[in-house]
Amino acid sequence: MPRERAGDPQYDGSPGVDTPTDDTLRAYDRRIGALVIEDQVVGHVASVVREMRFPSRQRWLWFTVVWPDGSRELPFEDYGPGWHTVRELEAGYLAYHLQSTVHERRLLGRHWLSARWGASQTFGVRWLEGDVAARRWLELGLRDEDF
Repeated sequence: MPRERAGDPQYDGSPGVDTPTDDTLRAYDRRIGALVIEDQVVGHVASVVREMRFPSRQRWLWFTVVWPDGSRELPFEDYGPGWHTVRELEAGYLAYHLQSTVHERRLLGRHWLSARWGASQTFGVRWLEGDVAARRWLELGLRDEDF
């Protein structure tokens, strides 16, 4: 029986025309690209692929942005049916924001991170390949657990 959601009344839980193929999603596992403004590299976007099991089994992408000073944005996710980040990246850009100010908060023995985003920015994306990508992943100190 089809499920209805606000803004997407025809969604029935099955892959749609705009759902990326498994090969496309697999290409984002441990992928890294340079973020570019006016031909200048201003940071990197990195991604890993995870599997989500609830409410149904599907691929789930996690991204993080690393700035030249080594600081990182909080990880963000992309998953179907929209795949908004994948659509942007496949088109060669990332609509995101400039560097955030991240704060650690504590209350009653618990802690969490919060961020105040920088100004909105659309970055060009240049994907790194092969040994160059692997070397940059290590240089940036990325680990799968960071996502």
